[in-house]
Amino acid sequence: METRLWKLRAKAALHTKCRLDPPISLKEVEAVEARYSFKLPDAYREFITKIGNGGTLPPLNPQADTGPSRLLPFQDSPTLEKVRLDFPLSESWEWDTDPDFSGDNPEDEQKLACVRENGVLFLTNEAFEGGQDYFLIVSGPRRGEVWEQDEHGVLRLPGCTFWDWMEYALFQKLAAYTDRLFQQEREKQKTDSPLSQIRRLMAGKKHQNIRWNPPAPLDTVRDFERRHGITLPAEYVTFITKIADGCQNYPSINSKGTGGTMFSLKELDSVLHMDEPFPYQSLNDEALRAALLSHNRQCPLWQTDFADLPQEDPVSPIWASPTYSVLRGALPFAINNDTGTFGNHTQVLIVLNGPSAGQVWKAKKFTLQPPASPFTFFDWLLNTLKNGDI
Repeated sequence: METRLWKLRAKAALHTKCRLDPPISLKEVEAVEARYSFKLPDAYREFITKIGNGGTLPPLNPQADTGPSRLLPFQDSPTLEKVRLDFPLSESWEWDTDPDFSGDNPEDEQKLACVRENGVLFLTNEAFEGGQDYFLIVSGPRRGEVWEQDEHGVLRLPGCTFWDWMEYALFQKLAAYTDRLFQQEREKQKTDSPLSQIRRLMAGKKHQNIRWNPPAPLDTVRDFERRHGITLPAEYVTFITKIADGCQNYPSINSKGTGGTMFSLKELDSVLHMDEPFPYQSLNDEALRAALLSHNRQCPLWQTDFADLPQEDPVSPIWASPTYSVLRGALPFAINNDTGTFGNHTQVLIVLNGPSAGQVWKAKKFTLQPPASPFTFFDWLLNTLKNGDI
């Protein structure tokens, strides 16, 4: 331990962008520890009493070009009142995308305050500029580890002691290290169930004025199916009964800020002929796409292939265009509210029967677009929340 400590001192002394302040005496440290009833982790205690207590470090994120970073000194402060309390987390937490966290909930606000105050000693103070802060955990199950905090959450640096953190900082490898950990967290999230991913993405969009409806009772769904003589896809039923029975203003390209509308089951009740065969029951995917996508403004599919098919009577207001109502055997659950020349009146629908049952298709002004590969309701919703539907 002593050898590693002196190597750190030598590296700090040689680094042109590192200037450490004088160390603090062990007696002063022990007095502060006694006053607030805690004890510093050994690695940090050794460093501040033998090498340096605070000072200037090389930029912790060289790509940000923010200049040298400040290593905060250990000193008596009222902020130490809660250092003796256990830090409440054992793993990373991104509150910005946590579906169970709300800044308007007093209990959640209290949880966030505990994460920021209980059992922690901040080593840097840069997040007020949108940067990254680092803190040392003094109390709790992760005692001795350094973690990172930004405006979105806290990232665990597994097993990273203060000495480890200093070595990363002095060799200017800290940003690359935390970026790698962050990507690992993202990859871990990708293995979550689609419903968990959807919840997380919805939470991340909570500042975008998407207005989600309350879930629908399962009995209401079964009654809807019985009256229309259909079976709704399991993914769609899961979403509308567990998360939201439709919404307003979901991310939609070319909607000019209006956003898309996902209709509630009550609104969809006016759609007719959902129990009849979907128009395309035999073409294979490749031939189907070629046939449907070959249409254009001069030869719209709705005035050629479907010219002789009767529209609904009366036409449900759910349909973006009355011509789309010839699509029997489909649930037109959403509309993009887009206004582009080639894509306006885009209807999003789920095929309810035949070889494409469960797939999400799109009816556009001139064409009907099947997916390039099987594309379910969860696929559509994940893609929409990530990228905005087009």
